[in-house]
Amino acid sequence: MKKLAAALLIVFIISTSSTPALADSSDRAFDATVDIILVRPISLAATVVGTAVFIVSLPFSIPSKSVGATAKALVADPFNFTFTRPVGVFNEMETGRTQSTEAPAPAVEKAPASENTPKE
Repeated sequence: MKKLAAALLIVFIISTSSTPALADSSDRAFDATVDIILVRPISLAATVVGTAVFIVSLPFSIPSKSVGATAKALVADPFNFTFTRPVGVFNEMETGRTQSTEAPAPAVEKAPASENTPKE
């Protein structure tokens, strides 16, 4: 048992001391590693537990007409955090959206109302 603990301690020390050599300036590789090894499995467990709690809460949320809000909080949010968030990005829960690399859609301006258009 002592040999296993010593081996795990050595692996931990080596992996944490070599992280700056592997990661870029934003520690993206470290964030991705922590996300895949630790955060995703915990998020998956939270999704499963949230689904079970949602099913148990249905008798209370149906009469209060809050099924949608309950489903979003207990099932949809953990599911999206687990499966739709990019690897290594943790701020989605704070902002409610992911950091997209796509350019934003152009704004569409509404044409001014003409005097010839019928009014409703």
